[in-house]
Amino acid sequence: MGMFDWFKAIAGGKGESSDPAVAHAVVAAAAAPVLEDDPDSGVVAGLNFKTAIDAHMLWKARLEKVINGTTTEQLSVDTVSRDDQCVLGKWVNGPGSAKFGALREFQELKMEHSRFHLNAGDILACALAGDKSGAESRLHTGDYVRVSERVKLHLARLYVQVSGQGIQ
Repeated sequence: MGMFDWFKAIAGGKGESSDPAVAHAVVAAAAAPVLEDDPDSGVVAGLNFKTAIDAHMLWKARLEKVINGTTTEQLSVDTVSRDDQCVLGKWVNGPGSAKFGALREFQELKMEHSRFHLNAGDILACALAGDKSGAESRLHTGDYVRVSERVKLHLARLYVQVSGQGIQ
């Protein structure tokens, strides 16, 4: 399956989750600056859309590790709750907004991305307060599940829309 087909599958709600074993590589790749657009590789307007989808899908594993006390990663509720601290958030609130801000799909992405981080921050706050069952419930059955899927969906749809129209 080619990159464009992968995005179309996710945009249609048929995408598969990433393997958590690639977490470190995905997070490192997401942090790396992207200088050259290459829609065939998933890069449009300076963002690697596939890496952004993978990085957001990995939040579940990161939060599970905090809930279970199996991580040394120090996460701050204030930082996690903000939508402008991750690579995608910096893009959404910067170059992405400048380039695609008028597109409805981009506006939906921005709104769901903000909701995602508010939910992730809520889960983290529960976990850090020792409310393991509350954190687990929010992670597996709360709004977090829905907004996480919607971030992935809107990213894929935006990619299909802007790379298919030749907007780069």
